[in-house]
Amino acid sequence: MSRQNLLVSLLLGGALLTGVAAWFATRESGAGVRSPSPVALPAVRDGSSGEPLPGGRDASASGRGGRVAANPALGGTGLSPEGAPGDLAALAPGRIRGRIELARGTASPARYELLVESPGEPTKVFVFPGAERLVTLDLPVGRSVLRARADGLGSRALAVERPGPAAAPGTSGEAPLAPFDLTLEPAGFLGGSVVDSLGAPLAGLPVHLLDRGARAVRSVQTDPAGRYGFEDLPLGSYRVAFGSAESPVAPVVGAEVVPGEVRDVPPQAMPALGEAEVLVRDAAGNPLAGARVAGRGQHGGAFEGATDAGGRIRARFLPAGSLYVDVSGSKGRGASAVLEVEPGRIVTTTLRGD
Repeated sequence: MSRQNLLVSLLLGGALLTGVAAWFATRESGAGVRSPSPVALPAVRDGSSGEPLPGGRDASASGRGGRVAANPALGGTGLSPEGAPGDLAALAPGRIRGRIELARGTASPARYELLVESPGEPTKVFVFPGAERLVTLDLPVGRSVLRARADGLGSRALAVERPGPAAAPGTSGEAPLAPFDLTLEPAGFLGGSVVDSLGAPLAGLPVHLLDRGARAVRSVQTDPAGRYGFEDLPLGSYRVAFGSAESPVAPVVGAEVVPGEVRDVPPQAMPALGEAEVLVRDAAGNPLAGARVAGRGQHGGAFEGATDAGGRIRARFLPAGSLYVDVSGSKGRGASAVLEVEPGRIVTTTLRGD
């Protein structure tokens, strides 16, 4: 190696040693080293309260928001809240909160159904997991009947009245609905059949199940074969009324629901029945829609309702004999009449409603 090349190598080696020493000095003093800036992550918030959820849980996993009915066409939306059933301040008008309990010694079902029956609407059916106990539902204005059922279990029916917005002067809004409780307990089945006075199956006859206090707890209609049935009935004593719960067209029949059995009420024969049709007109002689008409038969049978767009109302399954009819119009004035019902015929009359 020449003297010139040796000199160049010594210079390069010295420069390298100087650079390494400077790098170590920088690491020990901390100069020239930057830490990454912390990133501010947005807080996950609960959609109902706006407060951060503990642990940064996603709102979709928070358990809020409820459970949709198994059949949206029938059930609408059934909600399952986390709040206590007595917390009514946050409930929207017409929303009711309740608790589904289990009778002592009853095992929790895998799932249960909550049924809501309201006049003029199909029965709504909400499906919940068996472990879910708090439920929230939306009810229409008027009377609704709530009950729960599961495999081999049923609750007693509960009637709830939603009055709607306050009509009194100086008031506004709607009072909250009180919480409800339903208890699932061992249940059974009760059914039977009905024939007319000639022994043929009687279809479409209303059949009412009465409790010990003579209150109607369930109502169905006979099928084309004259059969009827009540499922998921809590065990106990009942009575079955035909035609009308308040004024039956035949003797009331007692029945007992016991565990593990399907109880059939003996076939019942109805008396000879007829029908009545009432046409209501206003002062000008025009058909009056929406007039209230009520009737009660001398030997049983009763009806109550409003006239249709043509001013008519028809009542079926009326025993032969006198039928007392009352009509009231929108102004409260009306008329009364006594009709004579005949078997197999439709008796008609025209009354003034206003």
